[in-house]
Amino acid sequence: RLKERFAQLEIVGEVRGVGLLGAIEFVADRQTKRRFDPQLKVGARISKAARDRGLIARAMPHGDILGFAPPLVVSESEIDEIVDLAYRATKQVMDELAKESRVP
Repeated sequence: RLKERFAQLEIVGEVRGVGLLGAIEFVADRQTKRRFDPQLKVGARISKAARDRGLIARAMPHGDILGFAPPLVVSESEIDEIVDLAYRATKQVMDELAKESRVP
């Protein structure tokens, strides 16, 4: 579901996972996989935006990567909610980044 929902976003470089473990890597340039300036803390910002919505998703320390490790008893509807909350958090930070890039 992460791949279905996030693959089209321009800041998503890769969506990966095995079983219930998943991760989304965010990049400044999708074609070249150029990373964001570390000072922007994109992964941490998305993690915080998700947490503000009630979703715990871990910002990985080695890049702008958001990791997911739901409990084994998670339901399909809860997975849908996780994906939706993460998507909304990502869109929020994308909007913030767009506004920041327009500020002189």
